[in-house]
Amino acid sequence: MRRLSLLISAGALLLAACAGPSVLIAGESMRPPEPPPPTLSFVVFGADDLTPVAASLTVDGEMATADENGAATVVWDEQPVDVVASAPGFYDGSITVTEEPLEGPIEIRLEPVILNGQVISEDGRPLPGAQVALGDMQAVTDRDGEFTLFRALPGEVRVERPAWESNAVAWDGSVPDVTVELQPRMIRALRVAGDTSGAGSVTKWQELLDLADRTGINAFVVDTTEEGGLVLRDTDVALAYEIGAVQPFYDAQQVLSDMEEHGLYKITRIVTFQSDFLARARPEIAAIDTSTGKPWTNNKDLAWLDPTDRNSWDYPLALAEESCRLGFDEIQFDYIRFPSDGPISRLSFDELSADDYYSEASQQKRVETISAFLEEAHRRLNPMGCAVAADIFAITLESTSDEGIGQDPGPFSNYVDVLSPMIYTYTYGSGWKGWADPNEHAAELVEAALDSGIPRIEGFALYRPWLQRAFLEDGDILAVQRVAEERDMGWMLWSAGTIFDAGHLPPPE
Repeated sequence: MRRLSLLISAGALLLAACAGPSVLIAGESMRPPEPPPPTLSFVVFGADDLTPVAASLTVDGEMATADENGAATVVWDEQPVDVVASAPGFYDGSITVTEEPLEGPIEIRLEPVILNGQVISEDGRPLPGAQVALGDMQAVTDRDGEFTLFRALPGEVRVERPAWESNAVAWDGSVPDVTVELQPRMIRALRVAGDTSGAGSVTKWQELLDLADRTGINAFVVDTTEEGGLVLRDTDVALAYEIGAVQPFYDAQQVLSDMEEHGLYKITRIVTFQSDFLARARPEIAAIDTSTGKPWTNNKDLAWLDPTDRNSWDYPLALAEESCRLGFDEIQFDYIRFPSDGPISRLSFDELSADDYYSEASQQKRVETISAFLEEAHRRLNPMGCAVAADIFAITLESTSDEGIGQDPGPFSNYVDVLSPMIYTYTYGSGWKGWADPNEHAAELVEAALDSGIPRIEGFALYRPWLQRAFLEDGDILAVQRVAEERDMGWMLWSAGTIFDAGHLPPPE
């Protein structure tokens, strides 16, 4: 068998030659030096991006190593040789050398091992925006929930996505693709006001933490802003102070630290377009009353921003980004809609007028406007690690219109992680579905609303409804929670005064 060895350096030959004195005898001529043995030079590249690859070479059974520049040189006996190059994350590449190249090293290009995958929900819906990791390699799933990893090495494929439980699957490299299923987080949350009735009271806050420890509650929804636009914690968003909207009731860092310590999922609620402070201070981005030329107000004398003016988006998005940086897991946008409950006929927006407010074109414009806001929020917040949620009127689950407010769960489901219909039975009038008092049919009403809404999901969003505490007995409150959980949904319990007790909460798991 032919044997090949690595090249002996010229320095070593010179040392051997100089080991003793050189004597030339008369009549003898100097013998010319032995020519160096012929060699072959190789350079190994990755075929995907033509960068050098440190590889192992097998040349007719003999081993050599290409350095970080992909370069290797071997002695050659001028006979045809088979060369195989191997490197982690690549398929083996081979070449047969029959003669010395005229110039330059012999190139070997290795094709990378490519792992294709998809992240889906249990019901088969693709999940975009999921973070995928395999060793040191990372990827983010596209709109179809798909990802590609180049130069993949066998190992554990780990997937994380806001609002969903993380998952991991083993991949041994024997198949070219993998599918990872995620399950939604099963959230059981309480709404916590940001003022002294909730997080703003040390005593009340501790009572709520103790209650969560004693029950199956695993999340709080803590207000960043309330219905009038008051900001309930300190903020670095300067505009909030400029318009006089800040009254810090609670220490956000302490609240977040306490929630983390008690194992609670951390949600914050941001009232979006019903923003009285900002609309009055910046009428150029407010919804306008055509009869006065001033900011329009609803029946509670609260002014609204103009959702069609993108300048009105900056403020709630700034508060949302700050909340995410602080450590909240999920940003919930409330009042993410057009105004209601007031003189609608006098409303005017930059891109809509009251003249054709109920036309099909106006409805489409409203839905597209709110969808665009949510898409922008998701674009900003999801890469930061925060889920994006939107509160919607429960009637939109069963309605064929946007109810004049620009809400439609179908389109919205393409842009948010969580849709939260507010299914409060006391808001339904007598005669709904033939019931004299819908409040006496709470479980049936919630069941009908959710079952109507489920088929309307178009995208990756999941439902997590708001359920009421007021006007229901403990048994009914527990019953509506079971309706949601039977459909693999979490839920959130609303109380305007943050009043809860263990009797209407599930037991600890």
